[in-house]
Amino acid sequence: MMQTDSIPHQVADSAHSHPASVVHVQGAASVKGDSARQGVRPVPSAPKAPGVAPPFVAHADSVAADSVAADTVAAAPKGFGICLTAPPTLVAQPRADDSLGMSCVVGVLALLFCIIGLRFRNNGKYITAMLRNMVEVRLRGNVFDETVSETSFLVLLNLLWSCSGGIVLWAVLGYTLPGGADLPRLHAYPSATIGICMGVGVAYTCIMALAYVTVGTVFYDGVHGRMWLKGFAAGTGLLGLIWLPLSLLLLFYPQWTEILLYIALATFILAKIVFIWKGFRIFFTQISSWVLFLYYLCSLEIVPLILTYLAALQLCSLL
Repeated sequence: MMQTDSIPHQVADSAHSHPASVVHVQGAASVKGDSARQGVRPVPSAPKAPGVAPPFVAHADSVAADSVAADTVAAAPKGFGICLTAPPTLVAQPRADDSLGMSCVVGVLALLFCIIGLRFRNNGKYITAMLRNMVEVRLRGNVFDETVSETSFLVLLNLLWSCSGGIVLWAVLGYTLPGGADLPRLHAYPSATIGICMGVGVAYTCIMALAYVTVGTVFYDGVHGRMWLKGFAAGTGLLGLIWLPLSLLLLFYPQWTEILLYIALATFILAKIVFIWKGFRIFFTQISSWVLFLYYLCSLEIVPLILTYLAALQLCSLL
């Protein structure tokens, strides 16, 4: 009994003399107890200085629930960070359905082509006579000039060229005004603007035919004036057969606009060169004819094209 009662006094005395050791023993005991309850073995680290308790490393699953406090997360510094915002949503504007108008445009071209095809049936001499009228300046009797049916064929071809040229003119407006910034109605109402350009093309053909026969009659005589007019009509008529597929491609394949316009420009320049060469052969009889020839080039070949473009631009802007 005396030995049993003296043990607590010895432990108390040792605690007063070695407090660190007692704390270490109690801490070790508590850690061992917790480790025993959680199934984690304490792993001693490298030896430390005398009187310092060696740390114990536990597995990750025994630390998260016991040793991490809720308020130990450091606050982010104010005034710094990245703010992510959603991109603006693009709302597509509804486009007016213009399928009926475009069907009418294509229908006009198809109707003209069918009528010309019926008129051309079994009459290959029409094209031969037109090629001859483009380049020849000799006076000769020609059945092509006398028959009403053949003359109507030539008129229909020029009407086809005027309508096809209207579509080409519409494409030129869209190409020279990128995005339609200066003329937003050009693509907003395509059938209406194409109809306007077709009307401008028909007016251009009629005015130019009247101008050629007037100038030819005034500066030479009526016979050569009519010969000059036949050359113009034959050239534009044959050009209409080339521009018809180009105009349809411009409508259905707008991504080919640039190359199609270059092809149309090349064919137009070629037809104009042939026609100007015929006029030069008709009217150039002396040295002073150079002045009249230059005046003709400016007044009848360059200025009307510029006025036609400006007229189509102004009329389309009125919509």
